[in-house]
Amino acid sequence: MIELKNVTKSFDGKNKVVSNLNLKIEKGEFVVLIGESGCGKTTTMKMINLLEKPTKGEIFIDGENVKSQDLMELRRNIGYVIQKVGLFPHMTIGENIELVPTLKKWSKEEKKARTFELLELMDLPAEDFYYRYPNELSGGQQQRIGIARALAVNPEIILMDEPFSALDPITREKLQDEMMNLQDELGKTIVFVTHDMDEALKLADKIAVIKDGEVIQFDTPEEILKNPANHFVEYFFGKDRMWKTPEMLLAKDIMKKKFGKIGVKGSPARAIEIMKERETNTLIVVDREGEKKQKPVGVVTRNMIMKNNGHSMKMKEIMASSEDFIIDENTNMVEVLNIMSKINFRSIPIVNKDKLLVGAITPISLLNIITEISPSIEGGEL
Repeated sequence: MIELKNVTKSFDGKNKVVSNLNLKIEKGEFVVLIGESGCGKTTTMKMINLLEKPTKGEIFIDGENVKSQDLMELRRNIGYVIQKVGLFPHMTIGENIELVPTLKKWSKEEKKARTFELLELMDLPAEDFYYRYPNELSGGQQQRIGIARALAVNPEIILMDEPFSALDPITREKLQDEMMNLQDELGKTIVFVTHDMDEALKLADKIAVIKDGEVIQFDTPEEILKNPANHFVEYFFGKDRMWKTPEMLLAKDIMKKKFGKIGVKGSPARAIEIMKERETNTLIVVDREGEKKQKPVGVVTRNMIMKNNGHSMKMKEIMASSEDFIIDENTNMVEVLNIMSKINFRSIPIVNKDKLLVGAITPISLLNIITEISPSIEGGEL
C-alpha cells in the first residue's frame, strides 16, 4: 500500500538525512520505524504525506505517486498524530476532532455523529467530553483525542510520531494496549516512529531499523530478535532482550528435530534399545503413517517399561497418553514452561497445524536456548 523507492532527503544539498531508502508497507500493517536520534526515521515518515518532500526517489500509495496528488487532499486523507498532540486550545474537543471533516465539508450531523462514535471508541463518554476544552484533560486523555482526530475521516493510513513518549509510564502502557486493541478492530495501515525498543516490540507487525538514513533490517519483531542483521541491530535491541521477552520465543524455536520415538506397536525391548542409542529415558510414541507423517499419541519412560511385567505388551498399552500436553509449534516459551512444570515427562511432543509431529522439547533443548540468549550464562555465571 505504501512504497518508498530509492528515497533520498537532504536539507542542505550535501548531507543526506535519508539515503536511497527502500521500504514497502502492506495494507493493514503496523510498521514501526526505530533508530538512534537523527537517523532519519521521522523525516522518512513525514515524506509519506509530503510534510517533507524527497530530494530524490519516489513514494507511492496504492500505486499512485504522491507527487501527482493534490497536496491538501493527500494530507487530509492521512491521519497524523504527534508527540505533543497539537490540539487547538481555543476549540472544544468536538471542534478539534471535527477539524478535517469540516474542511471536507461534512454536514453538522455527520460530524457530530462521527465524533461521538470516536469518543466512545476512545473510552471517553461523548456527552461529557464533546464540549470540554483541551486544558481540562489529562495528558493521556489529550493523546486519545489526538488519535480520535486522526481517525475522524476514517483514513486508511495513520502516521504517528512518538505519540506516547511524553506520557508517564503507566499512561503510556495503557495507551499502547488501547492502540493494539484499536488496530485489531480497525486494521489501519500505521507508520509509527519511536526510539523505545520495548514499545516497538510490543506494537509492531514489522520493524524498520534505521541507521544513518538507511534501513538496516525490516522484519517482524521475532525475526529481528532471533536473527539480527548485523552487530548494530543486535547491540541496539540488546543481546539479552529475547530473554526479557520470552513470549516471543516459540516452541519451534526451542524444540529439537532429532529425538527418541517409537511406534505404538513397538516392544519394550526395542524401546530400551532406542533409549540407549539416544541416551534418554523418555520416548515419544507415534502412530506411524510414514516417516514424514507421524502423529504423537503418547510418551513412554524407562520406569513405565520396567514396571511392565508382561513383556508381550506394546507401547500403546504402556504409554501415558499425550492428549493433555501436546504443544503446538507456535506456543510461546512462557506457556511451554508452564506446561512442563505440570508434568513429569522429559520429552514433550511438538506438532504443526496438521497435528503432525515436528519436534520435541526436552530440558536440554531449553538449556541450550537459555545459554544462547542469556548473557549471564554466556559469561560463565549460572
